[in-house]
Amino acid sequence: MTNTNILLIVDSDNSNCEELQDTLSENDFDIIATINVKKEFSIMSHYDSASVLVCQFHTVKQAYLDFIAQLVQKKPVPVILFTNDDSRSAIDKSVSIGVNAYIIDGFNLERIRPIIEVAISRFNSYQKIVNELSKTKQQLEDRKLIDKAKGILMKSKNMDEQQAYKLIRKMAMDKSKTMSDIARSIVDIMEVMSIDMISDAPK
Repeated sequence: MTNTNILLIVDSDNSNCEELQDTLSENDFDIIATINVKKEFSIMSHYDSASVLVCQFHTVKQAYLDFIAQLVQKKPVPVILFTNDDSRSAIDKSVSIGVNAYIIDGFNLERIRPIIEVAISRFNSYQKIVNELSKTKQQLEDRKLIDKAKGILMKSKNMDEQQAYKLIRKMAMDKSKTMSDIARSIVDIMEVMSIDMISDAPK
């Protein structure tokens, strides 16, 4: 695997950091930096260059997970966590914030590459689903917006549904915009007009 830039984050009481670093290096992974989880500023300065986040925590603390969650919300990347913490709570919380591989029984030269490769594959599959769901949601929202704009035109211009649709499509083509952009403009204009009418009404 090439161009895998790893940001290694460790906790303050971890004694196996050098061993993990050596194992990653021997597998030709590019370690951007190795940073203590408490040095948040240093982590942030390197995070944008990372394509994979590898963590090594002796005990999985909520504060650590909260910070990792902030990172992956800003920029989603595969997350691998090595730990001695085998509690069900720690596992569940880690998975819930986006950890793709939770490894309890350590690491070695033979296992490190498949662990990271599987984590990346899981991450990519999940992101594909997220992107498809987001796209579907946006399409539904656009359709509702266009339907609302059509209703406005049908009522204000005495058009039928097909005429209203064709008008929105023509305006989109003329202005090199999407139909949803035009529909949003129509809805916004109508809302402004409605507010003005309320403001001008006799009291």
